[in-house]
Amino acid sequence: MGKLERFGNFSSSEIWKLTTKGKDKDSFGKPALTYISEKQMEMRLCRPLSIEHGAKETSWGILVENRVHELLPMNYKLSTTQRLQHPTISNWVGIPDVIIQDGDVKIVGDIKCPYSLKSFCTSVDLLGDVEVFKAELPEYYWQLVSNCILVGAKIAEIIFYVPYQKELSDIRELAENWDGDQNKFAFLNWANDSDLPYLIEGKYYKNLNIFRFEVPQSDIDYLTNRVELAVNILNNN
Repeated sequence: MGKLERFGNFSSSEIWKLTTKGKDKDSFGKPALTYISEKQMEMRLCRPLSIEHGAKETSWGILVENRVHELLPMNYKLSTTQRLQHPTISNWVGIPDVIIQDGDVKIVGDIKCPYSLKSFCTSVDLLGDVEVFKAELPEYYWQLVSNCILVGAKIAEIIFYVPYQKELSDIRELAENWDGDQNKFAFLNWANDSDLPYLIEGKYYKNLNIFRFEVPQSDIDYLTNRVELAVNILNNN
């Protein structure tokens, strides 16, 4: 298989849009129709519509993800450089953050390192009930379902992380030793601790929050059907 292009494909990170419904329960909602239209534009342009500008929130997430991996058990394997494609449905791709091998069971994980403390608290407060998580954070839920399908797993895990204040020195060190464009992390050079997201250890919130659940077959079937319909529209217009 050749290189998987970033444009013209439905990706796990945005695939929740295809689950939205119109007035007819079997039709696509406005977010889905807009998403399909954007992918059609990309196919005509032969390039992505959006241009990444390296916002500090995005750069923070990329950097701190590596800190999370240091805290996780050895059987958590980072896979963020491996873009996967569905074996039979074209234009369906995704990049799982981690693939976990727990005995004979394969688990797909996704790491979220929000820059906003409010976003972190709101998200962590929803963990524990799959249906609440699905209803309130559909973009995260369906991203995991999509990547489970691509990997061939039925267990998913969401990981939310904000460092304790004492960990900020380790994160700054990660930035200094980053093998790549360090300009993305220049904001850390002049940021005080109070300018960065951190938690106070020993209080209500923990730095690492993990929620594991089994993906219902009904949701696997539903998402597969929605993507098939979307791909048919994409390639026939």
